[in-house]
Amino acid sequence: MPSMRQLARAAVLAALLPCATYAETVVLQVARATAGADPQTSARTVDVELKPESRQALADFTRNRVGKRIQLRSGGVLLSSATLQSPLEGDSFRITAGEHGFGGKSAEEIAQSIMKSGGLTVDDENTAK
Repeated sequence: MPSMRQLARAAVLAALLPCATYAETVVLQVARATAGADPQTSARTVDVELKPESRQALADFTRNRVGKRIQLRSGGVLLSSATLQSPLEGDSFRITAGEHGFGGKSAEEIAQSIMKSGGLTVDDENTAK
């Protein structure tokens, strides 16, 4: 039979567990995604322009996550994982390929995939999608 101490520990863990696993995902609707290259570094890039209804959603999502890591995905492919330095409040942003590109896909393939699906997802880091 469990002791009172074991029951108390189990109750505390059960209360904390939902907080530890909670993560939010926001779907962003994209007006345009264009492949390119950074003129200074030649790194492959994808420039993304959001539809008006997604601009506020991204700003709201990032406002309370400054200093935390978020992930940006397209079609299940992780495009970027970064620590937010400030909220993302504009109508467009640039995604720069990492050392190994965009999960094995070219910038052109990623831009086409974004346009085909019409969107991206942004979520808290370490969430399985």
